[in-house]
Amino acid sequence: MSELQIGVLILGGGVIALVVGFNVFQEWRFRKRTQQAFARAHDDVLLGVPKNNVRDGVRADRMEPVLVDAELEPEDDEPMFEPQLPEQTPFVREQALPTRQEPAAQQLDVPVIDEEDEAELAMDSADHQALVVAMQDPSLDFIAEVVFHEPHELAAMPRFNVGKRTQLIGRTERGLWKVAEALPGTRYKQINISMQMVDRSGAVTEQELAAFCQQVSRFAEDHDAAVSFPQRQQKLVAARELDRFCADVDVLIGINIVPKSSIEGARLRSFVEAAGLQLEPDGAFHYLADSGNTLYSLVAADQMPFTFHTLLDKSFPALTLLFDVPRVAGGVDVFDRAVYFARQLAQEFDAQLVDDNRRVLSETGLTRIRDQLLHIYGSMDDRGIAPGSVAALRLFA
Repeated sequence: MSELQIGVLILGGGVIALVVGFNVFQEWRFRKRTQQAFARAHDDVLLGVPKNNVRDGVRADRMEPVLVDAELEPEDDEPMFEPQLPEQTPFVREQALPTRQEPAAQQLDVPVIDEEDEAELAMDSADHQALVVAMQDPSLDFIAEVVFHEPHELAAMPRFNVGKRTQLIGRTERGLWKVAEALPGTRYKQINISMQMVDRSGAVTEQELAAFCQQVSRFAEDHDAAVSFPQRQQKLVAARELDRFCADVDVLIGINIVPKSSIEGARLRSFVEAAGLQLEPDGAFHYLADSGNTLYSLVAADQMPFTFHTLLDKSFPALTLLFDVPRVAGGVDVFDRAVYFARQLAQEFDAQLVDDNRRVLSETGLTRIRDQLLHIYGSMDDRGIAPGSVAALRLFA
């Protein structure tokens, strides 16, 4: 091979390498811009809390219904079914006011982005702006407004030592709202800092609210900004009233499946997964809606978490199917589906369905529970907090 041919080959290889390298660079540059425009390195803006979590039982005003036997007729002055709170499954509650409904989360189509400021352009739509602003709800949150005298770049986002969920959104110098992040080149005119006032641990206390306001004021002072707060006492009164409402509708229904002999874990897993449930990190099998929210879950009656290891070599003397009433969209229809699955379990494993007093579950008892569910759902709808909605998932978490 002549020196000319060798030179041509080397030159051709160099050109190919340059083209490939340029294409890789362009792909990396486009991916980086798209990630900057649409990525969000923050907790779930709607939940930020574990699924199906229940209160720790510190307070005694949260109840769980007991499934009533067919032969037990209630007295005229007694409720349709007796509330009872098992020690193993404590209950929860949360806050929400009727002033507005949470918008459903929306997905944005990703356009082809060529401009240098594509991160700002990604937010520049009415739908996206409304979604960001709706992350803070005056009916659920205590919202402090921090206004900078000049557009301000934050080196780090502040952290607040409070026991409730906090959320920060910011208005950029272009006037667009976004989840507040400490990004180089992003300058804010205003930061809104919210603290959720009610959850299943109860309503925010006066001391907690004062501590939050003090920390926000210190942040504003450090950045030479003005800060304004809602009227504290008015918010505290509203939070307590909302907390009482949430306590009234915060119900967890448990249906116990008691077999004649213990259920082998491997067989249980095979049957449950075939029915569409999946094992989650909390040690329970969950039946999920398309949204990813739990419709009902299955746990061991003795509260031993299911793991792939325990399901291989252990047996379970009883199971409990849980239906977290305020967190489930779909109402009585979903409850009926949960009961149908419980009956499938009973048939498969030669078991009985019983309530927490070990009384056999009857159709009469189920009818009474359905009636109570309709009352609960009606109360929630009247309040403007639909079961399974964003507000309900925040309040009952």
